[in-house]
Amino acid sequence: MGFSIRSTILFIILVCLRPHSGGATEGFPKLVSKSTSKLPMSLSSVINDLEAEGASKVARACLVTSCGVTQKRREEILRSIFGLEEFDLTAFGTKAEHSEDGLAIASLNPEDSASDVASTVMACGGTVIFVPSPVDLSRGEGLFDTLAAAIERLLASGMKSSLIVLSTDVATARHQLQTAASLILPNLIHPKGHRNVQVLEDVFESVEYVSGYDEVAIKLKETQGCEPSEAADAVDATVDIFASSSMPSLSNKDLAAARTLGPAARSALESAANRVQEALKTSPMIRNFGDFCDATVNREMENVNFSALSSAMAKQLKSQLQNELYSELGGICDDQLDLLRIASFDEFKKSLSGLRVSPNLAQDMDEVVRKSISDFNKNARTIVARGAKTWSTASAKTSFALQLHEFCSDRLLVAKASGQYKPFPRKGVTVGLHWLLPKPFGNDFRQEPWMVHATDGMVYVPNDKVTNVTPDEVKTGDWRDKIIPSPSSREMVYTQ
Repeated sequence: MGFSIRSTILFIILVCLRPHSGGATEGFPKLVSKSTSKLPMSLSSVINDLEAEGASKVARACLVTSCGVTQKRREEILRSIFGLEEFDLTAFGTKAEHSEDGLAIASLNPEDSASDVASTVMACGGTVIFVPSPVDLSRGEGLFDTLAAAIERLLASGMKSSLIVLSTDVATARHQLQTAASLILPNLIHPKGHRNVQVLEDVFESVEYVSGYDEVAIKLKETQGCEPSEAADAVDATVDIFASSSMPSLSNKDLAAARTLGPAARSALESAANRVQEALKTSPMIRNFGDFCDATVNREMENVNFSALSSAMAKQLKSQLQNELYSELGGICDDQLDLLRIASFDEFKKSLSGLRVSPNLAQDMDEVVRKSISDFNKNARTIVARGAKTWSTASAKTSFALQLHEFCSDRLLVAKASGQYKPFPRKGVTVGLHWLLPKPFGNDFRQEPWMVHATDGMVYVPNDKVTNVTPDEVKTGDWRDKIIPSPSSREMVYTQ
């Protein structure tokens, strides 16, 4: 009897010491790191702590809830899946005691901005645990207020992502969530190659619906992790990208209202293009095409209701929609310029045909070219809309001017070859040269006294200016070499 009592006491002690078999602690019994810093930067410290605890592989995931999920419901989720007792954490890490696999979880709140949600989803490698509220599912509202921005980033990056949806009624949640997604996904900004995004499977590589907390834990265990250094580098890269980008701090209300304008904006684009195409059927070339486009854009802008947005957001979206409308009509503007160039070239050839072949034919053709270019530039300005910032006629003007000059050059060569055009002969040029002889009478002592050599005696010239030069000396040589004025006296010269 005593033995059975001891056995009973030992059994009770063992039962009391056995760990509690909850859904969370069974899968992730140990919380090794936690952080209350701002996401996604807080994930870096959690990953470093997991590595310090011996984790060789780290998987990442983020918990996102819809707007209708209460704080009490969030605490229940965190307690049931991860065994948490602290609920103000932004990120935490868990690791089994005898395992080398760790899990870093980012916990997002409905109050977080769309930019924070998008950056955190990217930092977690695109793995999302989404918990929608039954009320939000039934109304189709509050589901993608912040998650839509993350979906846009996932589409732009092409990252392989996965979505785990937790709901008590899986079939109803799948139907209601896909219905709401079909209204939101086509209105997002899609990169090239993702134009037909209609369902969640077009965004996420895997979409799984679960109803129990244990199922979420199992799905997270199946998530493939990476080395801690690689995971930390991915988080840092995401932080750098979002820090360098100038993403405006917009409220979720503004973002949701802005996305509802997607169908209206597309309708405005289609309506503007159809209206211009109908006008072109009546007249392929519209001379005042720019004014017509301005009126069309203003009309379509008035049909879009921006009253649901704040003033700053409405102004920004109006500017973006206006730029898109003019960009849509920009191709038609180029076609109009081509038609104007053809018509102007025909008028130019008619003007050339009226010229008379004369020696001044080249000058007459240049005058016609200048007039045609001036008329083309004037008409081209009427094709460009005043509100279009990217429309330009510079290329059309340059190509038209080159076309005219090349045509005139060819016609002049043909006229010369046929003998019809003979330009005026070139006139001679008369050139006159004038110079000054500094020493017309030979060397002058006053200019270069060192060149004077008095080999003979001095001769004094009388006041009547009669020199001592004989007639024979005049006949045999240049008499200017014989007489050199002297500055010392009006009466004295040197002779050689």
